[in-house]
Amino acid sequence: MTAALKRTARAVLGARPVQSLLSAAAHRGDPVTVLCYHTLSADDGGPDAWTALRVSDFRSHLAILRESYNIVSLDEVFAAGPGRPSGGRPRAVLTFDDGEAGLHRHLLPLLTAERVPVLVYIATAQIETGRPYWFDRVMGALGEGAREVALPHLGHWSLTAAPGAARWVVLGDLLETLKRMHPIDREELADRIAADNPPPPGRPPLGPMTAEELAELAANPWVTIGAHSDCHNLLDQLPEDEAVASMDRSRRLLRDWTGQEVAHFAWPNGNHSAALRKAAARMGFRTAAALDNRLWRRGADLYALPRLAIGRYDDAARFRLRLVGV
Repeated sequence: MTAALKRTARAVLGARPVQSLLSAAAHRGDPVTVLCYHTLSADDGGPDAWTALRVSDFRSHLAILRESYNIVSLDEVFAAGPGRPSGGRPRAVLTFDDGEAGLHRHLLPLLTAERVPVLVYIATAQIETGRPYWFDRVMGALGEGAREVALPHLGHWSLTAAPGAARWVVLGDLLETLKRMHPIDREELADRIAADNPPPPGRPPLGPMTAEELAELAANPWVTIGAHSDCHNLLDQLPEDEAVASMDRSRRLLRDWTGQEVAHFAWPNGNHSAALRKAAARMGFRTAAALDNRLWRRGADLYALPRLAIGRYDDAARFRLRLVGV
């Protein structure tokens, strides 16, 4: 579909009568809308990465949600269950994955003013070591400007200077290629890409919060902390005992750092298996969240809770459509 056709389709689907019909169909049975964000960045000067949503866009998303939804915590939904209306309005849950520093820099000051509950799933190894995960190192290195990346036997990627969703398609393909590699090989390639593409001076790199910043975030009454593994590898591709150990270590570290119960888990990249879901239940997690771009409906597996992934290129118009499954 051409860009012009996409704009026309978006305009038609975004018209208020069409939106009302789509919303009524999407919310039949009172499902819960669980949104998955990653981090927030400044409106200007942030990396051109899908995971780094501009603060102003996040505020726009909150305004759109407040028009029709009650924004609630996952614990509130867990207590009531899906299928039970909340004041006659659909319910939405806001979650953030990983633990990037933008959550302390931008989300924390916003929460007190906006008074909305959020669940932040923290992957712990990067916070313990201070070393960003491979994907943040790559996105930080390639976050702006024309770039050429050639990886022997893997491929060649040309990133244009113009920021935006089209550029992200190329960068996203590179990340997917790296994601399928053995972790040791992937780490080496990520380091090579970062060394060959130093970011412009003055731009904060993508990287983790410190343990002190995490504790400050966790102390905010609007924040619930969940676990997101220690290693942030694809857990279904690891030996089961190694994956379970990573899940357990993340929870133990988070308890030590925050002094809080850690009752919820999110699968890195959304990858899980039947064995891992059973392990999460045995470990005492109440829920484990996936990433499959569906609404949470009655009868869903509590250890594969569906979420809608939302990122930098979901402006207000696109966000409204995402909420109704378009």
